[in-house]
Amino acid sequence: MSASPFDLLQWLPERACEAFHAAARSRHFNPGELIYSQGDPGNQMYRLVSGAVRLSVARSDGRELLYLLFQPGDCFGTSSLVDGEMRPQTAEAHEACEVEMLDRVGFDQLRSMYREFDDALIRLATRHMRLLSGLFADAHLEAISARVASRILATARSFGRTTPAGIALSVPLTQSELALMVGGSRQTVNKVLQQFQADGLVTLSGVQIIVLSTDRLRSMLSSE
Repeated sequence: MSASPFDLLQWLPERACEAFHAAARSRHFNPGELIYSQGDPGNQMYRLVSGAVRLSVARSDGRELLYLLFQPGDCFGTSSLVDGEMRPQTAEAHEACEVEMLDRVGFDQLRSMYREFDDALIRLATRHMRLLSGLFADAHLEAISARVASRILATARSFGRTTPAGIALSVPLTQSELALMVGGSRQTVNKVLQQFQADGLVTLSGVQIIVLSTDRLRSMLSSE
């Protein structure tokens, strides 16, 4: 499992990190429990301590895009505290998780006390913009098999654990969820995964995906 790329605290000095932990309060969420909904007012930001959080966007016609699975250390829910707008996504517990919650009062106090906190918010927003740019390019320029390979690799970086059989994803990832990530149908994703398995790239067992060759999966991103 790689270090969290969306951890606000990685850009803060120790004294600011300590102030963050002191101002935040802990909360547990059960699998599938809603943290906040798209369109809600945003009065807290969150830092994931353990588990996984699912971030998604829904259209008025009911179609949904699974944007990201957050790993421990990742911070989310900051944009509504910065711009005062409603939540742009829905966040729910993908599995049992613990989070640190920082309300608007604590958020504003940290911004006023530590200039580095604003700098960290800018860095975090930039990370998200780079991710969105990559996802947009993938959706319009990459074949479905390359998009599936890209999302499996990204999930393996965040939640992969090395086993004798290969790199196992430590969070369940259904074919329907993978389809929501890549903007395809479950049937199409199933065909892609079956081909990956036949080619010796992954092993499938229910919702468990074991990556057998990250290099070969990565090579698909530029060869399609």
